[in-house]
Amino acid sequence: MLSAIFEILEKEDINLEWWDFPDYLLGVYVEVDDCKIIGLKKGIDKSNRKLKCVLAEELGHYFTGSTYKSKNPENYREKIEISRKEYRAKKWQVFYLIPEEKFLEAIRKGITEVWELAEYFDVDEEVIRFYIKLTRVRELLKGGY
Repeated sequence: MLSAIFEILEKEDINLEWWDFPDYLLGVYVEVDDCKIIGLKKGIDKSNRKLKCVLAEELGHYFTGSTYKSKNPENYREKIEISRKEYRAKKWQVFYLIPEEKFLEAIRKGITEVWELAEYFDVDEEVIRFYIKLTRVRELLKGGY
């Protein structure tokens, strides 16, 4: 899966750079002039799992057009807009990393705990929890709620 992500980066002409980020920031997607860049926290590549998850989320920003230029991130409206864009990027991330049929296949195999699913798909538990949340909402909407 990680090699597929690197292929996407190459195909879409997205540069990968390693930056000194604070601990709370693992990656960003930015466009500077006509240059597309994913900046990653130095050292994140020590874990393929974490690297894959962060790259997929940043690609989610690219593919959903969910980029933002915040002038005042403390402003309530900007916080809402940032949250929406993060949601879209994470949604793209989870459905890219966990195709629905493969998820159902894992469940049929008896892999049902969050930690087991995270190991099976080689993703962070947070990704599994968000996937479950999204699919529950879709099921509720299909049911007419």
